[in-house]
Amino acid sequence: MSQSVKINYYDTFKCIADKCSMTCCQEWRIAVDEDTKKKWVGHQIEDVENNTKISLCGCLEEEESGSIIKLNKDKKCPFLNKDKLCKLVSQLDETFLSKTCDTFPRQKNEFEGRIEQTLASCCPVVVDFMRDQKPQLLKENIKHAHPEEALLFEIREVMLGLMDEGAYTLPERLMTIFYTLLEFLDREKLSIEQVKVSSGEKQLKPLIKAIRNMDFSLVDALLESNELFLDVVENYRKQGLYVDYLESIAQLAENLEADYGEEELLERQAEFEKVLLEYKQLLKHYIMSEIISNGLMPESNLEDMVVAFEWIVMEYSVIRQALFLKWLEQGEEGLSYETVRDYITVIARVTGYDASDIYEYLENSFEDVIWEWGYMAMVLGNLEM
Repeated sequence: MSQSVKINYYDTFKCIADKCSMTCCQEWRIAVDEDTKKKWVGHQIEDVENNTKISLCGCLEEEESGSIIKLNKDKKCPFLNKDKLCKLVSQLDETFLSKTCDTFPRQKNEFEGRIEQTLASCCPVVVDFMRDQKPQLLKENIKHAHPEEALLFEIREVMLGLMDEGAYTLPERLMTIFYTLLEFLDREKLSIEQVKVSSGEKQLKPLIKAIRNMDFSLVDALLESNELFLDVVENYRKQGLYVDYLESIAQLAENLEADYGEEELLERQAEFEKVLLEYKQLLKHYIMSEIISNGLMPESNLEDMVVAFEWIVMEYSVIRQALFLKWLEQGEEGLSYETVRDYITVIARVTGYDASDIYEYLENSFEDVIWEWGYMAMVLGNLEM
């Protein structure tokens, strides 16, 4: 019998529908499962605004991976009304929703003997939860079906413990986690006891000291993050998605080196760090949420966990860069919580790849899917955050 565990704010979540700052029914790929597709056959709804009828199946388009809802010219779901509510629910009932629409942002990972229920970070309401609460799984004496599974869960616990280490900056925590994961990956045999020992002060103190003595180039870190941002948002820009959030800052990113000299960039970055410090806890909680939800997936192995962590660090780096660019665009006058929340949501959506797509992206973008530790350190830099 499978045991079920939930992230601490799972049962608190409730969709706020028309009050949402960034509806999930706009500028996003909405999958439709086969059972829902069959149910839609022969059904129509009223398009009150245009005084016509809409065929449900007529709103589908096919991709290699399955059916999705074809967005209208405004990049919105055709079932979304002017009040940002779903016509399927108001004119039919909730059973006509696809599984994606019915469950989002709920996420279920089914392991052998264990089901984990979490919330995806690409919903503004979930980001609101993360602002005030540290993400953690509510569990009691979970038993694992296999020693290999127990080992991977223990590694994830170590990762979360390191992320919650208050004595280190966020970049130091991320670099330490990645160094530890690479060490685990290099070992022919790895035990739970070795994993537990790895997070002890005896092992961490020399590593942190070495990191703090390194000569980092903050300009290189900034420019690499800038390239990662442009690469990640490229396809969305081509499709004209999230234009209000991405286009103007992407243009700024394209001209960043031409518009600012190295010394000026360093000065701007130092000022931006002071502004971002207010959101240090939120960003830490975002990373922890990603480690819980996506750092270990069913049927994963240790290499998969390393790759997933690289992707999480990319997300963090791209979020930081997007916020830096937005801060520049706004005249360097601070960042509201609403701005930070919305950019976390947008970047979480544009980086929301499945595991096979992440591997493909990393294979195409880097010499190896497993990064050198030095690259991770270069991207993060030794910032104060």
